[in-house]
Amino acid sequence: MHVFPTVEVRWFYEGRVPPDVLAWFQESGRGPEEPSCRVDYYLRFPDRDCLGIKLREGRLEIKRRCHDFGVVRLHESVVGRVEHWRKWSLELAQNGWRPAGRAAPSSAWVAVRKERRLRTYRLAGEGADIDLAPEVVAVDAESCSDQGGDWELTAVNAGDRTWWSVCFEAFGDESALRETLVLVVRHVLSGGVPRAFDAAHSYGYARWLGTWG
Repeated sequence: MHVFPTVEVRWFYEGRVPPDVLAWFQESGRGPEEPSCRVDYYLRFPDRDCLGIKLREGRLEIKRRCHDFGVVRLHESVVGRVEHWRKWSLELAQNGWRPAGRAAPSSAWVAVRKERRLRTYRLAGEGADIDLAPEVVAVDAESCSDQGGDWELTAVNAGDRTWWSVCFEAFGDESALRETLVLVVRHVLSGGVPRAFDAAHSYGYARWLGTWG
């Protein structure tokens, strides 16, 4: 079993990814690329936004919120709820097991199809010191980094409904995750943002699962 601590901020909006948001993401890197596609199965807890359980590619992932930092202004037009999570990942003995039935939005398990685009950043320098405001550098998404963050743009489908989501997630030394997140977000947003992101739409998958149905 592996444990992964993260600090993240995420937004959900109903509908397809707007063209200006897609262009914003694509222009930030080496150019357009095909999204990675997969289906995750979430166990739905309508009244609990601090716990997430899902089946993903032969693994059971349990995600628990450790701390809610509240709503943080990250840019003049970007406000979001910053949360500290820990994730446990366990490989299933029966690889490929899925919930019985359709895993429809009306059932306990919800099948969520994702088309995900990802940018990864690291803090420059070996063991970069947060207090020295290290440089944020774009790296290959498959590269391992001791301290850094991901920027994700995802199209999300469940049942016959569609959403899009933007997320920033910091990884590395758990004690420095909040500062790392802020550095990565401000680096990305320094180039401008196509639209406002508001606190009312800022929450993780656990709460999103309870906002509709």
